[in-house]
Amino acid sequence: MSLDGKTAVVTGAARGIGYAYCQRLAADGANVVAVDIDDPGDAVKKLTGGGDKLGLACDIGDPSQVEAVTAAVLDRYGRCDILVNNAAIFPLTDIDHVTIELWREVQAVNVEPILLFARAFVPGMRAAGWGRIVNTGSGITLLQNRDLAYLTSKGTVHALTRALANEFGEDGITVNAIAPGLVPTEGFLTRVRTGGPAADEVFARVTALQTIRRRSVPADLADALAFLVSDEAGFITGQILHVDGGLTRTGA
Repeated sequence: MSLDGKTAVVTGAARGIGYAYCQRLAADGANVVAVDIDDPGDAVKKLTGGGDKLGLACDIGDPSQVEAVTAAVLDRYGRCDILVNNAAIFPLTDIDHVTIELWREVQAVNVEPILLFARAFVPGMRAAGWGRIVNTGSGITLLQNRDLAYLTSKGTVHALTRALANEFGEDGITVNAIAPGLVPTEGFLTRVRTGGPAADEVFARVTALQTIRRRSVPADLADALAFLVSDEAGFITGQILHVDGGLTRTGA
């Protein structure tokens, strides 16, 4: 599944799932643009294989910064062939404590950049007759989770994925989402350390509900991404692919 000559943009790319995405795309031959709110320069230096590699710092919750990133990508490569919207924030929120400012911030980071990046990059994909957009959703949309703002944002990501797939179906552009289960990323582990049960307890509880009873790792998501951005997945669009060891198999 060679991606030679393709350019991929990945958000939330400096660590965890996003970094695993970048490494797999580079290994498959793509030019990789790693975008993160923290300077992704050191992460980019570690990538092996592939073509050109570029790291861009960006707060994707700021439309002006998204515009600057898209302009830099188009100036350097001419177009983006593969867009991976992975960055997200997930503060704990409930109805008694969520503020309207925090609510809007979660939607601004987790949802709106998908639209902004697509508006910038889809014209080039259309001109080429080929494009792949993959968003990071979440399996918690099928579980009894109480993270009010985050859960709502990921449900919206799933809906936006399908809406964009409907719009671009005749253009050679597929739009899908990968919905992970629980992955031991730095972001998750930091959140556990600041409140709630210990990480081992959380993972033990979750893996006991899975069909495949081991912890998920970022490479599990990267393997799924590699398929979705390939030519072999050209007839798959508008799908939410749950990569979670069977955790959500009984979800409704």
